[in-house]
Amino acid sequence: MHESWLHWSEYLHEEELEYIVRYCYRVKWSIPTCRKPIPRATACVYFFIDISKIKPAWLPVEVFFILESSKYIHRPGKSRFREKWLKDVIENKIILMNGITF
Repeated sequence: MHESWLHWSEYLHEEELEYIVRYCYRVKWSIPTCRKPIPRATACVYFFIDISKIKPAWLPVEVFFILESSKYIHRPGKSRFREKWLKDVIENKIILMNGITF
């Protein structure tokens, strides 16, 4: 990630499912500038950590993430996080805002 990106992480909630406990987090990304310190749009990535209730505690936990504009589930080690995804979300939001007239 380029150093101009700023992010803010937020714990959302815990879900108690049949075989796992799922922790949900949201990370908001933006690129503020001197000319626009408050960005017009942000991109969110949702992270999930699944801790098994039935597997031994020494086994790794499951981690996955979803980009706000997609239903595709990404897993560390299987898909590489791309800065372009964030840029695309922000650009699409700005295009949408520019198309709305009040």
